[in-house]
Amino acid sequence: MTRSAPTTAIDNDLARELRQKIAQGELELPVLSQTASQVASMCMQGSSDARTLANTLNHDPALAGHVLRVANSAKYAPVEPIVSLQQAVSRMGMTTVGQIAFAVAVGSRVFHAPGHEDWVRAMWRHAALTAAWAREIARAKRANVEGAFVCGLLHDVGEPVLLQAALDLLAKAKSSATRDELEPLLHQLHAEAGAKLARAWKMAPWIADAIEQHHSAVAGTCCQDAAIVRLADELALCMERGALEAFAERAKAELAAHPALEQLNLYDDEFAALVGRAGAVNDFAGAME
Repeated sequence: MTRSAPTTAIDNDLARELRQKIAQGELELPVLSQTASQVASMCMQGSSDARTLANTLNHDPALAGHVLRVANSAKYAPVEPIVSLQQAVSRMGMTTVGQIAFAVAVGSRVFHAPGHEDWVRAMWRHAALTAAWAREIARAKRANVEGAFVCGLLHDVGEPVLLQAALDLLAKAKSSATRDELEPLLHQLHAEAGAKLARAWKMAPWIADAIEQHHSAVAGTCCQDAAIVRLADELALCMERGALEAFAERAKAELAAHPALEQLNLYDDEFAALVGRAGAVNDFAGAME
């Protein structure tokens, strides 16, 4: 989504200071829990089974509790209550449980900024929608579904990190700025900051590259993973702009000529089938919130 460039003195001063923090490695990056790192690795590599995943999640009671709440939610509607993580994995699938667990871990570590709860909640909703769309696009293209999900979830992760850094700088200077002033700054710098966070979390290099490149404007200049995230990002934004019932027509009208469709070789019928998955995407994103 295009946003206007910063024009005020506050914007320019903050931009300079934030760029300096990024360049010098001084941006304070949240640490991912060991459990979340292990879950992400297991699910992306397919190197585990239900029991191992359940045992790993049990090391983080809060994370385990959230997974059980999702497994017992109306979306999955179990006939009998699910009382163990192994049951949850058996019913929902190891990949889905791992994705939800990783999403919850990221949300609790990164997406918070006191005083800006509504804004950060909107960031998280967008991240969840983008992740859900990314996995649908990857399925359509027979690409790495688990990797696409992680890239989608983390594509804008630099924004809440930069927001907190900006708030800290403003507080130190005994100054303030509005959301309208801050939002363009976050948009300008978030891809680089997000890539640094992915590298700090020891994600695969191609995940960091996809995060860094997902706003590339010219088809063919970025990797397939970035193109998937780029299209997922646009689909999420389109979904946020109106009622779900009208999403398919809105998406076709707004995105039929998007460069990512050409790069991904998505034909009209494939795109129509993709946008037809909006209900499932909305449900899955809701499960991560």
